[in-house]
Amino acid sequence: MIIPAEELAPETLDGIVREWLMRQGEDWGLVEGGLDDAIPLARARVLKGDLVILWSETEETLNILPRDEVRRSDQKEAWEDQTGRGSDEYDRDQSGDA
Repeated sequence: MIIPAEELAPETLDGIVREWLMRQGEDWGLVEGGLDDAIPLARARVLKGDLVILWSETEETLNILPRDEVRRSDQKEAWEDQTGRGSDEYDRDQSGDA
């Protein structure tokens, strides 16, 4: 399930981003420098939608992935949950026919 970042409290979002960056090691791919420099950049990418926060109910884990790496089915499920519309409408929306 995709967690909408804009619905999280700022300190919660920062905590999720910090934890994710720490799991990445020092290869953050976002900035040369320290963790404190990388957090605002990663937070901005999450809020922009370039990075997506995912909750796995089966594994009970939270992760952040680039939007284009999120499986289409996960995106479809989240879109359906957020809009209340069906999967056929999702396919039309994504193709620009909606």
